[in-house]
Amino acid sequence: MRRLWALPMLMVLAGCDALNPALRYQEAAWQLRFTLDRVDARIDLAFPPERSHLRLLLDVGVDNPSDQRLRARRVTGDLRLQAQGGDFALGSVSFPEGADIAPQGRSSLKVEVALGYADLKTAWGPLSGAVLRHEPATWSLAGEARFEALGLEFGVPFHTQKESGR
Repeated sequence: MRRLWALPMLMVLAGCDALNPALRYQEAAWQLRFTLDRVDARIDLAFPPERSHLRLLLDVGVDNPSDQRLRARRVTGDLRLQAQGGDFALGSVSFPEGADIAPQGRSSLKVEVALGYADLKTAWGPLSGAVLRHEPATWSLAGEARFEALGLEFGVPFHTQKESGR
């Protein structure tokens, strides 16, 4: 009879991590810090202008201060540009391979995006100013990293931005 109460007492002393191993994984994911480290933009001009494109190479850094290796199944976000007094939605960005995030370290996510003139018509002036004339601008990426731990899927939102220009 003495052993029957020992198991619940052991579970209480071990804490929630022993009862729910996914909790450690979730707590580690919420500690991640995302930074927009690099935005390389290039405008490919064509005639007629409708055939022009904007090519972006994004480098997003992810700092993981925990001792837990994390694997994001999917990372997506909305890219915006603030320039010439306006705020312009440029489109959605997806990192197709997700992310393998090393413990107690920094990982990097890279993606190249090509956007057409038709998608960017309202932002074309500020974009060309930021990219071709290096006018001051702020690039921002707001999104979510999706994780799965022991069959439980959850998301961690993030927002990061980078200044460019003079």
